[in-house]
Amino acid sequence: MKTKIKILIAEDQAIIRMGLKCILKSQKDFEVIAEASNGREVLDILKDKTPDILLLDLKMPVMDGCETLKVISKRFKDVKVIILSMYDEFEVIIDLFSKGARGFVSKNSHHDILINAIHEVNKDGHSFDKQVSEAMLSGLLKEKSINPLFDEQALTERETILMKEICNGLTNICIADKLKISPHTVNFHKVNIYRKTKSKNVSDLLKYAIKHGMILVS
Repeated sequence: MKTKIKILIAEDQAIIRMGLKCILKSQKDFEVIAEASNGREVLDILKDKTPDILLLDLKMPVMDGCETLKVISKRFKDVKVIILSMYDEFEVIIDLFSKGARGFVSKNSHHDILINAIHEVNKDGHSFDKQVSEAMLSGLLKEKSINPLFDEQALTERETILMKEICNGLTNICIADKLKISPHTVNFHKVNIYRKTKSKNVSDLLKYAIKHGMILVS
């Protein structure tokens, strides 16, 4: 029997929380194990229960989503957090990912986007929908330096795999299909790869890969 994805909902508005619960319960592979109306309640629940996914609203009383996320990133690292919010500015999204968020879903999104994000975060560790990807790209075009999320550092194993596929000439859709992730997630990783390697195009990326022994030339 397939293990269900255990989900904790943190949303201060009861009507929205009820709607989320109904959507999630309609999915056979989801299980809502608890609900919370603020960050303090979330932390109390996490003392006894360990969800796979936490759907976290940003604007909550007592303890907001941002403060809750920072605590979870330090004390409950196995819990993957997906932010639910109306705030979709580039700076806000980047800050949330730098604090440990694994995904971001706008409250204006269709419920299918939320369902896909939960599956993707549970399987791949991150999820970035079209809105997030576009915000990231827009911000990169406007700013020369982003913040800790994009600081120069070694490529992750997933980014190395993706870079090789990019150098092989595969499109985002082809890479997404091959790695079983969404094109938007590919796009996000792609932005991060270009930033870390200081590449402006595929040619620069190919030179970087050859220089660092990631691609062998005969």
